[in-house]
Amino acid sequence: MSQVQPSAQQMKDLSALSDTGPIVMVNLLKFRETAVNGKESGDKAYTRYMFNVAPLLEKAGGRLLWMGLVKQVFIGTDMDNWDRVLLVEYPSRQAFLDMISKPEYQKVHQDREAGLETSALLVAKTEAGTI
Repeated sequence: MSQVQPSAQQMKDLSALSDTGPIVMVNLLKFRETAVNGKESGDKAYTRYMFNVAPLLEKAGGRLLWMGLVKQVFIGTDMDNWDRVLLVEYPSRQAFLDMISKPEYQKVHQDREAGLETSALLVAKTEAGTI
């Protein structure tokens, strides 16, 4: 099943978390061969999203920590064959929610949806006592 947008329950669950402090959003991305507009690759549409979302991310206090292309599934199945992985840090869960609720984000988000076949977005926090 293709997932590009969170469900209403996922939004409700994220909004209800009481955690404070930084979060890292782990983005697992699978691109469409051809973007929804039919004129370019899904990767190209997503790259435009990344370029346009960068100032909004910075304004929210977030930053791209790491990005890479997936070369092989070593442990897993064909269902785990993602194209790209990104780690994006936000100062808080609320900073992320505020950013994605703004009209200017909704406008650039169209390229994300146009370019992705499916995705997973995992909310992660550093565990206390980790190195």
